[in-house]
Amino acid sequence: MDYFVWYDESTQKTAAEKIHEASIAYQARFARIPQLVLVHNDDQTQVGGLVVRSEHAIQRNNFWLAI
Repeated sequence: MDYFVWYDESTQKTAAEKIHEASIAYQARFARIPQLVLVHNDDQTQVGGLVVRSEHAIQRNNFWLAI
């Protein structure tokens, strides 16, 4: 499985907003809608239309998107 990695260290946005922006960037690059996002435990949230799963290997503020 290939991942698109998005990094956003902004303290002004929620994790859901960051994931939404990452999803838009993913769609612009691959012309497909991502289905899975891997996140750090502290960034765990729910986003409509995406499975958001926390993984211990993912660093904070990193979002890995995939089909």
